[in-house]
Amino acid sequence: MDKELLQKLKDWRRIVAQSEGVEIFRVLSNKTIKNIATLKPCTKDELLVIKGIKEKRFEKYGKDILALVNIAKCRSTAISSQAKLFSGVNGDQNNIGSVLTPRISENVDKDEKPYTVSSYLSLLNSKLGEQRARIQGEISSLDIRENYLFFSLKDKDNESILNCFMWESNYRRCGILFKEGIEVIIEGFPEVYKPNGRLTFRTSIAELVGEGVLKKAYEQLKKKLESEGLFAEERKKPIPEFPQKIGLITSETGAVIHDFLNNLGKYGYQIKFVGSRVEGQAAVRSLLLAINCFDGKDIDVLVIIRGGGSLESLQAFNNEALVRKIASLDVPVICGIGHDKDIPLVSLTSDSMASTPTAVAVALNKSWERALSDIRIFEQIIINKYQKALADRKYQLEILTRKLRQGSDFIFRRFETIKRQLSNKLMTLGYNLKDTNKILDSSSNLLLANFQNNLDWIGDYLNRVEGRLKIADPMRQLKLGYSIALAMGKIVRSVKQVNQGDKIDIQVSDGKIKSQVKNIINK
Repeated sequence: MDKELLQKLKDWRRIVAQSEGVEIFRVLSNKTIKNIATLKPCTKDELLVIKGIKEKRFEKYGKDILALVNIAKCRSTAISSQAKLFSGVNGDQNNIGSVLTPRISENVDKDEKPYTVSSYLSLLNSKLGEQRARIQGEISSLDIRENYLFFSLKDKDNESILNCFMWESNYRRCGILFKEGIEVIIEGFPEVYKPNGRLTFRTSIAELVGEGVLKKAYEQLKKKLESEGLFAEERKKPIPEFPQKIGLITSETGAVIHDFLNNLGKYGYQIKFVGSRVEGQAAVRSLLLAINCFDGKDIDVLVIIRGGGSLESLQAFNNEALVRKIASLDVPVICGIGHDKDIPLVSLTSDSMASTPTAVAVALNKSWERALSDIRIFEQIIINKYQKALADRKYQLEILTRKLRQGSDFIFRRFETIKRQLSNKLMTLGYNLKDTNKILDSSSNLLLANFQNNLDWIGDYLNRVEGRLKIADPMRQLKLGYSIALAMGKIVRSVKQVNQGDKIDIQVSDGKIKSQVKNIINK
């Protein structure tokens, strides 16, 4: 693997990612870059073989990649004896002039392989891409296309002009409307456009200059967004009554985050923090990336805070792309952005806003503090009700105790009375029992005599009844030669009960005879 080529590819990827406002892996993955540094493809077909390089990506980055590879191959044979092209590369990155002074070797080996124009320009652009700068000037010659735009930046005091290029995605992210004549500060890096050799400043960030211009742009954008209903109360989401999982976006440094956390009550909050820039040209992109970090995360509310500042310092929070992003979120958003007069558009779009980060913490605490106060009130109410119920039960118990004492005294007195009465009754009963024994002895003898007489009479009566039953017993009649005819289980007493052909049973003393009526003879 060519380590120098690998580093050049990484530097190139970083510059492209910055210019497009995306993460570096969105340009090319580490694995793809390593494969390029190892295989060193020289043609389109060779490059397309590498995983991660498709036709669309080749159209976007292919020429730059092949140029870097060709430079590396040229260097592998000639760089050892050739003087370095640039000096002062590690100097001030905002001073482009410091890197455009070539160090010309007085003794150039004419046998060394020369650069091609394309490879030389690729090498030049790789060095220029490292020199990011912030430039202030007035926009002129504006040409907005579908996916990108061209414009010129000129000094107000002289005729110096810098040709600039900007991708449409970066332009949209800036949140300002380019017009000829407005003054802006842009950030980016220079490059030479190969087809015509023209120096162009590739712009990634732009911001307006001057409070008056910013105020006008603020009012225009505010009116536009308000007409679309982005500030309407009916579209805003309710803040959960008892939020616990809080997503927090602010600067990692400074007093804001400490003020916010110090003012949050101890109510078991779970805070997920993502640091972001909150001022300057890179703040919009940083804030958008921070918000994207919370996509799909389990949070109750998203909090965005920063300290106070002027309209210019708060320009990132008046960015249209950021406002629309916040309006599209599913999770409710609370903004606590300090401001002088004009409320940031991000705050107007949010579901709830506060004037300071501390006020946001107070708002989050409010429902919990109210709940805690209610708990204390309910606790006292419960204690008071318990004490009252206890006092009532005590009073009722005292009344019942007095009644029980009075009742027990009556019972004991009544018991003694009954006891005396019972004792007297027992004494009387004792006397009566003696007389009763005599009466019982006499009565028992008489009763026994009467019982024996009755028993003898009953025995005679039973014998007479038994004799009658034996005479009337049907079995006795059957044994004497008589029989009983049965038709369908019923005794046949008349010829009218049967018909010719009917089956009948004839009961005799020792069994039954199955018969059939052949003829019926009437008397």
